[in-house]
Amino acid sequence: MTSVVYTVGNTYQLIPSHRAKLDRSGQHRKTHDWTLFVDILEGDPDVIQRVTFDLGSTFQPRSFACSCPISVKRPDGTKVWRFSTRQQSYGGTVAKISLLGAGGTREDGPHHSIVLGAQSYGTRQHSFTERAAVRPLPMLKINPNQNFGIELELTSTDATTSVEQIASKLTHKLKGRFGRIVCIQNYADAHNTTSVWKMVPDSSIVCSRNAPYCTKFELVSPILVGGGGLNQASRVLDACNHINNASLQVNKSMGFHVHVDVSGLSLAQLIKIAQNCIKYEDVIDALVPPSRRTGSMECDQFFKSNRQALDDNGYTTNKQRHDALGSCSSVAELADLMNPGSSRYHKINLQNLVTGRQPTIEFRQHSATSNSRKVSSWVRFCVTLVSNSARLAAPSPFKEDRDVDFQFEALFQFVVKDRALRDYYRGRRDDLELEEESACCRGCASGSGMCHAHSQRRANKVYG
Repeated sequence: MTSVVYTVGNTYQLIPSHRAKLDRSGQHRKTHDWTLFVDILEGDPDVIQRVTFDLGSTFQPRSFACSCPISVKRPDGTKVWRFSTRQQSYGGTVAKISLLGAGGTREDGPHHSIVLGAQSYGTRQHSFTERAAVRPLPMLKINPNQNFGIELELTSTDATTSVEQIASKLTHKLKGRFGRIVCIQNYADAHNTTSVWKMVPDSSIVCSRNAPYCTKFELVSPILVGGGGLNQASRVLDACNHINNASLQVNKSMGFHVHVDVSGLSLAQLIKIAQNCIKYEDVIDALVPPSRRTGSMECDQFFKSNRQALDDNGYTTNKQRHDALGSCSSVAELADLMNPGSSRYHKINLQNLVTGRQPTIEFRQHSATSNSRKVSSWVRFCVTLVSNSARLAAPSPFKEDRDVDFQFEALFQFVVKDRALRDYYRGRRDDLELEEESACCRGCASGSGMCHAHSQRRANKVYG
């Protein structure tokens, strides 16, 4: 059994009447701004999977769940992990609080009264005990109505197997579950949206040295929707990896692109997405292999840095870049800052929003893969980054000295808000660092000094 000690409280702030919003009836102004919270004082916050706040029938919805705590400092200087919900109301309420443990144990917490005009940081301590074995936290569900699409650049090492044969075998392997996988050889028609999975030509793909006569293709999904779309993509990829004589292979010339539908978003929301993509570009780089990061040869050719584009335009500090994006008065102006010269070859591509070809933001920086877990995790990351950036308050720029580790924690605490996805990418970062270290050691004879520098960074992270 594993336990945590927690307390319950609330912050409070009065909103001037002229700034307060009206309630649903249009009769009352919501002049009271408060945050109801559960602070974990002792123990591992990951013992708690979710905290639910039931605020009563006058709230719609009446219940709010928090699955991702943030690190805060209480008035006495104590650092704690906080599960919370922020609300604005015209009256007080009595909230019912319940906790769900990472092993499945459910427990009702204390009731808490929101007293208007007062804040309470909770002096009474409570204990929650997870009586079952603690399981890894599940990844959160994505919006069931969110549209997205994926493009996977792949090769088959068997030169005797054509793209048409691979498509036929894949259709058979899937038992026609998602329709017939079609092949489109005409490049002009390759990027038209279809209702089925398709394989299209891609001239940018280069065969690997060990398979110089490979079969090259790009696997493109139809419009996928929510968790069902993620499941469909995983099934297709798992089937791809079990096609006889296909032997899928990837290399640095190939990539994996995600399109996220933003058709319902305003310019202000698109600006917030762009600001977060620029703000967190360094740490997002750390989630992908070195060949997919700023400064690589591949980056300069196929997925240029959006932040560098702003730097080249004279916006060289975090605040300058943030303010430049914030001052855009049209989608075209925003896209021109993010993708100068109307080039789609940037990490974040907004050109489809300008041309009207499709209402998507494209993420181009991930390495090629046929691994369904990598694909599913990256789609979750891109979709959540977009939806939460659009939904939450506008971000503020980092101070210039914030390192990548700080940025990583901020990204997953305040934007992505998914601890399981955080843990996945924390492990992914470690794996990539080990791969870098291994590659570095293989090249130690060069005497470049890079090996020592990388090992020192890793030591500082682990032991510092």
